[in-house]
Amino acid sequence: MRLTLATTYMAIFTAGIFLSLLTFCLINKNLLIRFGYKLLGLFILFTFLRFTFPVDFPFTETIVLPRDISYIILRLRHRLFYLGQQPVSIWFIFECIWLIGAIISILWFFISYFRDNYRIVLYGKELTNASPYKEIVADICKDQNRRNNFRVIGIPNLNIPMIFGVFKPRILLPENIELSYDEAYYIIRHEMTHHFHHDLLLKSLIKFITLIYWWNPFCILLNKQADVIIEMHVDDSLVHSDTEIAFAYMQCLTDYASKTTEKSMFSHTFTLGLLPKEKSDLRKRCYLMLNNQRKSDKSLSVLIGLIVLGIYISSYLFIFEGFRPPEEINMGQPMLSDNWGDIQILNNSDSYFIDNGDGTYDLYSGDMFLETTDSMEGYYPGTPVYTPENNPHNTP
Repeated sequence: MRLTLATTYMAIFTAGIFLSLLTFCLINKNLLIRFGYKLLGLFILFTFLRFTFPVDFPFTETIVLPRDISYIILRLRHRLFYLGQQPVSIWFIFECIWLIGAIISILWFFISYFRDNYRIVLYGKELTNASPYKEIVADICKDQNRRNNFRVIGIPNLNIPMIFGVFKPRILLPENIELSYDEAYYIIRHEMTHHFHHDLLLKSLIKFITLIYWWNPFCILLNKQADVIIEMHVDDSLVHSDTEIAFAYMQCLTDYASKTTEKSMFSHTFTLGLLPKEKSDLRKRCYLMLNNQRKSDKSLSVLIGLIVLGIYISSYLFIFEGFRPPEEINMGQPMLSDNWGDIQILNNSDSYFIDNGDGTYDLYSGDMFLETTDSMEGYYPGTPVYTPENNPHNTP
C-alpha cells in the first residue's frame, strides 16, 4: 500500500462525491423519506472509510491524466531547492503545513476535552439521586437490560440537555430547568440512547479523521451531516413508528427549542445534545418522524446502496495519476524531442535518477527534469541512480 499525492487526491474526490450525494438527499425531503437514515448512514460510513485509508494497492490500475493536468501535478512535486538533504517542493511544503495543522488540531482536541471535563467537575451539581431522574434512569436501564453507570448533573448556563463521556456517561441538564415527568423522560432517554448506540465514540472518531484533513472543506460538511444522521437514528429508536409517541416526543423537542437562546459552554465535539445547532435540521428530524410509518423504497435503496458500494470499490480499483514519460523512454529507446510547457523530454541515452532520500526519485534526461516518481519499476533497468552529492551531471 502507498500514500501518495494521487491517492490523497482520489480519497478527497471520492469523499466529495459521497458528501455531495448525502447533502442532496438531506435537502430533498422526498428522498429523505424514500432512502431512510440507514442508507444515508451508509454514505457517512464510506466517506469515513475513504478518508481513513487514502492508499492504493498492488491491484490498483492507473488511469493517466491528460498532459495539461499532469503538468500541474508535476510542478507540485518538482524540487524547488534543497533544505539540507531534504528536497523541497510545493507538495512538500503543503505536507509540512498539513502535518503542523493536524498536530495543532489534535492537541486542541484533547485540550478541549479536559477543559470541558474540568467545567463539569467545577460547576456541576449532582442530580443522580434526585427525583424523578433516579427513577427514570433506573427504569430505562432495566427496560434496555443495560448496566446503570449514568450520572445526571445540573450545569448553570447550559442551554440544552446533552450527554458527555464515552465510558463514564454524564447526562448534563440546565441547572434551573423545570420539566414535567414526560419531558424529563424523553430528554433522558434520548441522551441514554446515544450512549447505548456508542454515538459519542463514533462522533469522536469522525472528528479525529476530520482533524487530520483539517484543510478539506468537505470535512466541515462531514461533521455536520454525521450529527444529523446520528440524531435521526436516535429519534427512530425512540418513536418506533408509534404516532402517539412521535407527537409527544416532537412536542418536547419543539417546546425546548423555543426556549433556547444561549450558546453552549461545551464543545460540540464531545457532546450530543437534544437539539441540533440549526433549526432546519430539527425540521428534517420531525418530518422524518411524522413519515416514518411510510416504508422506504427498498428497491431504490438497494440500487443506491450498490452504486455507493461500486463507487467506493472503484476508487481503489482505479486511481488517477499524472502523465509519465512515454514508453520509448521507459524501455530505453531513442525518440525525438517533445516539448511540454517549458520541460523538454529528450532521448533516453543520458537519462538518470536522483535519489531524494525520502523514497522518491527525480528523473532527468541530461539537464532536463522529467518527473518525480515513487518507484523505479517499469523504467529502463540500466538507468543510473545518483544522490545529489555524487551526481556527475552537476555543473562545476
